[in-house]
Amino acid sequence: MNHRKTTELRRSLGGMLALTLIVQLFLPGAVFSQTDQGRMVGTVHDQNKASLPGAKVTVKNTQTGEERAALTNEEGSYLITNLKPSGYTVRVGAQGFASSEVTGIQLLVGQALTLDLELKPAGTTEVVNVAAGEDAGLDTTSARIGANVNPREVQGLPLNGRQLSQLYLQAPGSLNSGSGTFGDIRFSGRAVEQNAVRYDGVEGSAIIDSSPGNLNGEIASPFRLQASLENVQEFRVDSNSYPAEYGTGTGGQVNVVTKSGGNHFHGSLFEYLRNEKLDSRNWFDRDFKSPLRLNQFGASLGGPIVKDRLF
Repeated sequence: MNHRKTTELRRSLGGMLALTLIVQLFLPGAVFSQTDQGRMVGTVHDQNKASLPGAKVTVKNTQTGEERAALTNEEGSYLITNLKPSGYTVRVGAQGFASSEVTGIQLLVGQALTLDLELKPAGTTEVVNVAAGEDAGLDTTSARIGANVNPREVQGLPLNGRQLSQLYLQAPGSLNSGSGTFGDIRFSGRAVEQNAVRYDGVEGSAIIDSSPGNLNGEIASPFRLQASLENVQEFRVDSNSYPAEYGTGTGGQVNVVTKSGGNHFHGSLFEYLRNEKLDSRNWFDRDFKSPLRLNQFGASLGGPIVKDRLF
């Protein structure tokens, strides 16, 4: 009797576990934190600035080929949410009007990009190329204070030790209170334990006090919560006045987006070298120079497994 009950209990637990995994796999992404996602908003109008309801706006991720679409409402406004940071092409069309296309749009981490679109009468075609300007990262929909670090800055800015956390200092109100590692960056006078670090929307802070780099939230350890810069596409740091969707932490809100493959193969092979033979002698090194040896090397590769579907 006991053996039978044990067997039934195991089967029941196994079924519950399988059901939980299936639900997690098939639930929409909106269930999880979307602070790393962007969105596009705007209006569609004609040459006379009259709004056009019922126009279809389609956005296409130029890296993965993924498409999202929305119809404008009675006021000619549209909203497309949960967009991954990437380059996009936007197409818009309406009955009686020629289709229009806008290319070269770069959507940043957590950005609410306002893009107003204009349609001309049927019989004409238009393709607009958008070049990123100084206000490309300006978010006029929120009072939050922060900074976006784009892929070019992640790849090209010189960093001692190649630590991602040192790029946090580009955000207003940031302060390096130690060595510049994850556990030493403060924002707007708040403690480091109040920072929240997310990787692709998933919390990456310590369990007890949310301080990265601590062992059980009690003992400082040499371990640092890090990601290779080769694996980081871009990120955003919000240091103050961020909106309500940032539900944890009252310090800095760091949203890191990791690289994902696209329809084209890209890769890199790198080595970062530090050696005392390349340095001048320090004032305190009277007889010999203090040894300094550091080699960081590796490679990365990304691309399609199934075009437009799996990367």
